[in-house]
Amino acid sequence: MRSYLLRRILVFIPTLLVISLISFVILINSPGDPVERMMQAGGTGEFIPAPLLEKQRAEIRHRLGLDLPVFYFNIQSAGNDGISKYLPSVSFNYHNQFHRWLFGDGINTLGIIRGDFGTSYQTQQPVSKLIADRIGWSLFFTLTSIFFAYIISIPIGIKSAAGRNGRFDRISSTVLFILYSLPLFWVATLLLMTFANPDVLYIFPASGVKPVFGYPEESGFFRRILISLPHLVLPTICYTYSSLTFLSRLMRNSMLEILGSDYIRTARAKGLSEKRILWVHALKNSLFPIITVFAHVFPAMIGGSVIIESIFSIPGMGNAIYQSITTQDYPVLIAVFSITGLLTAVGYLISDIIYAWVDPRISFSK
Repeated sequence: MRSYLLRRILVFIPTLLVISLISFVILINSPGDPVERMMQAGGTGEFIPAPLLEKQRAEIRHRLGLDLPVFYFNIQSAGNDGISKYLPSVSFNYHNQFHRWLFGDGINTLGIIRGDFGTSYQTQQPVSKLIADRIGWSLFFTLTSIFFAYIISIPIGIKSAAGRNGRFDRISSTVLFILYSLPLFWVATLLLMTFANPDVLYIFPASGVKPVFGYPEESGFFRRILISLPHLVLPTICYTYSSLTFLSRLMRNSMLEILGSDYIRTARAKGLSEKRILWVHALKNSLFPIITVFAHVFPAMIGGSVIIESIFSIPGMGNAIYQSITTQDYPVLIAVFSITGLLTAVGYLISDIIYAWVDPRISFSK
């Protein structure tokens, strides 16, 4: 296992280089001029003379590294006349935009390898700071919803498989499929109109993750959690309900396949109780599809949910992505794309480790 982990970690290096190269290509080919966008976002509306305006453009272009060559080498024609214009000429550039994108220049940027994804066109702040300020709530809702989805769906799947085509199986399948078919934005709106409406039931706040006027002074960590708890109930329900059907049916089908195995029939022939067969002998082997799905949890942490965070006014990554799309703030989008690629690789690595933990017969040594 140790050698397997080392090999997988080493594979991360070319994977990250490819992801960073794709991100860089998308960034430099995105429509619009970054300099103009930053000047428009930071403008005061006052008249600026043309020479001073051009000087500001040059300063921003230099700060962003846009005055450097694009890549480590360029290929162009050797000349303008005769046969020379058909011959390639290669020039190499150590200082270039891609090198600066990766490793930084030591003055204005540190490079994406050290977590610096540049500057937001809209807010003029470092993208890494914007992500650090917003990712906490997306992480909270993603992990909380996954916890509840697994805790609820695994027992439902096991009970449905144990009583296949029985009353519980039919009722749970019907209810879950109805929930799965409901659009997310409709459920979120319905919850707000029902449980955050003074004319119906005003149980939960309608938006935000804390009171409008903030937390009381000198309130501790646990006190703030209790204050924020009513704000988190409805968004957590929306995050969780759509996963229940998929996970429970996946667990049910996997458990049905395991229950038809020879070793389960042998366990029943020995007189073991059905409860012990389900929760001890069959459970571990039926978890493999669920573990595979778990690998996709990590990319969802950085993306959040655009719909839920917009409806409930949650200051998470989903809301930040939506705002970046509407304002064409490409550095933020590229940062999310890059981190999502890294988390996808990490998710599959953790899934492999969980495979070996669930079933010791699995070996990655070869």
